[in-house]
Amino acid sequence: MRSDADSLAAVLDRLVGPRKRVTVFGPAPYRDLEPLLARFDADLVHESLPVPESKGYLTVSEGESYLGSVPAAAFGELVDPARAAPWDAETRASAFRDLTGLLAGTEFSATDRRHLLATSREFEDRAYRTGRGALHAGFQSLSAFRSQYPVYERLADETDLDVAVYGEPDWEPPEAPGVTVRTAAGGELGEFWVLAFDGGGDPAMACALIAEATDPDEPGRYRGAWTYDPETVEALVDYLDRAYGERNP
Repeated sequence: MRSDADSLAAVLDRLVGPRKRVTVFGPAPYRDLEPLLARFDADLVHESLPVPESKGYLTVSEGESYLGSVPAAAFGELVDPARAAPWDAETRASAFRDLTGLLAGTEFSATDRRHLLATSREFEDRAYRTGRGALHAGFQSLSAFRSQYPVYERLADETDLDVAVYGEPDWEPPEAPGVTVRTAAGGELGEFWVLAFDGGGDPAMACALIAEATDPDEPGRYRGAWTYDPETVEALVDYLDRAYGERNP
């Protein structure tokens, strides 16, 4: 049974699961990949394999459980993932999307927004494909939402999604049918990047991402995690509705 959350920080703590192990197989370490993998709270291992570099791969495991793999041919995509619109085919078929699934529940640190945006696109696409349910998105500030406004306007216009957007009130977005803006000044909303989709009645589609800004003097530094656990997603959605829903009916 889920427990009620009383803050975004509490939900983030709940998102973090057991430590994982990422093993890269190949003739030599893939140096371009190491900075990405090092951001995760995981044991990183290289296993020498006498194959061409293009034939290597990585695996992710948790304890004795093998979770899956990604081929070396797709490593470049992991380093620089696509950040196309959620309905774009490039978003729907990607190695980064596969790695996102394998590393769910693994705490990460980030020093830029590229990988957070790529993960957000994957979750937005799940909501778009489902076409119903509730999608919650926290941008820290509404001015940061400005560049994403056309994406969310289209998400609401082309589906039956109920979209709620959160942030510090430093910009007033144009009204868009199906999009509700929820604000609160001077609190936790300014510290967290949040995305949650309740699954639209399908628990297998539920997903959530929370990333907390860790250095006010260096924007773009975060710690966070994501999850596909429907109970954890429900706890986050319930908290957002309880904490901010009544302020902007």
